[in-house]
Amino acid sequence: MPLIKSGSREAVGANISEMQKSGHSHEQAVAAALRNARQYGAKFARGGVSPFNARKSPTTQGFLHSPVPGRTDKLPIAVKGGAYVLPADHVAGLGQGNSLAGAETVNKMFKLGPYGTSPSSLKPSKANKWRTAMTGRAEGGEVEDGGTEIVAAGGEIVIPPESIIERFGDLDKGHQALDRWVMQARKKHIKALRGLRPPKKD
Repeated sequence: MPLIKSGSREAVGANISEMQKSGHSHEQAVAAALRNARQYGAKFARGGVSPFNARKSPTTQGFLHSPVPGRTDKLPIAVKGGAYVLPADHVAGLGQGNSLAGAETVNKMFKLGPYGTSPSSLKPSKANKWRTAMTGRAEGGEVEDGGTEIVAAGGEIVIPPESIIERFGDLDKGHQALDRWVMQARKKHIKALRGLRPPKKD
């Protein structure tokens, strides 16, 4: 099936879904949908500005407030290279099923304000270390501010690289620690859900 020739968010989501139904991998579907959106976004400006106009759009960080389900990547955003995206189920699990409570926990851990604002300031040595760590790290479409275009889901949290380094001292070590945290917390959350009592009957 031919891709929808539009740069709108709806078109990106629809193109990803259709390509996956046709047997393409998730990675292939996302890459093709993003490429298509960049190509046709400007030509179809009357239908809305392309969400991938990254030169005019700042990078996104923090909790992604959106009705888009947590396991369906349909939100085209740009993030800083080296950022880490916490999955929506992990965020909800931290809040015992409440995503906003989970987001508050993450915000306190990484000194993030609402929507990822006001990240903690870096010391000069750590800032230089962050710039060095960014080299060759981003995959996909690069934007002017060094960001990377991705497709995310509602309920996820984008942790900026400087906050990762501030907490762990090193970007790669931080990513590895976050990977372990997600997997361990997921197992703990599954165990907790299995131990819950069923709903009360009238």
